[in-house]
Amino acid sequence: MNLNKKTVFLIGLSCLFTLILSVRSLSSFKVVFCDVGQGAATFIQLGSYQALIDTGPDGRVLSCIGKHISYFDHTIETVIISHNQKDHNGALLSLSQKYHLAHVYGPAPQPPFLDDSQFTEVKDTDILYQNSLTITIHKASQSSSSINDSANVVTLKTPHQTIFLSSDISGGELKGLMPIGTTILEVPHHGSKYGLFPDSLDLALPTLAVISVGARNTYGHPSHEALDILKAKNIPIWRTDTQGELEINLR
Repeated sequence: MNLNKKTVFLIGLSCLFTLILSVRSLSSFKVVFCDVGQGAATFIQLGSYQALIDTGPDGRVLSCIGKHISYFDHTIETVIISHNQKDHNGALLSLSQKYHLAHVYGPAPQPPFLDDSQFTEVKDTDILYQNSLTITIHKASQSSSSINDSANVVTLKTPHQTIFLSSDISGGELKGLMPIGTTILEVPHHGSKYGLFPDSLDLALPTLAVISVGARNTYGHPSHEALDILKAKNIPIWRTDTQGELEINLR
């Protein structure tokens, strides 16, 4: 097979570009709120370690992850599912078909495509340590019959940030669960009026609110009630429906 100089140059340039992106990913420490439409998926990268909290409803999460994970890396070390609704776990199967999921934490039942060594049911609190990152997974309520209020909430603690991922819990649950030192809040339930009450932020006042929500969704999210509460507290608001994928450097 004969390759002209231009073809060889282009192949070499492509390989170099891929290598540069892979090296850059190994030095990254960031959180990415993926734009997955009406749903939630949050990607964490700390060097070669990757974690994903929820998957969103469909394969759009794969596009988001693919922008950040090394071309040569085919493993996601930690996946956390908050609760079993499609907008939060709908892409778990397709994710497992593209990447090796080293371990998945979530509610029962265990997904049939995962073996016992890959899955832990969250019954109360699980804490994971990865260098300068601490991940706390907590079942929001042991007594509630609501799938939303019994969801798994996640706290990401770094040297400079405390990020609270609140899934679809209600504003009443939020007040008692959000860590006092929270700096970044993922607003509950995509900005539903039931996810944020005027007193929900009495004990903790984040410096940034992120709303994972789909553009022109049929639920009216985010609600004007939730937006008004955040504005009254002078908390900046970032939204995936208007800004797309949101990335925050954690170094």
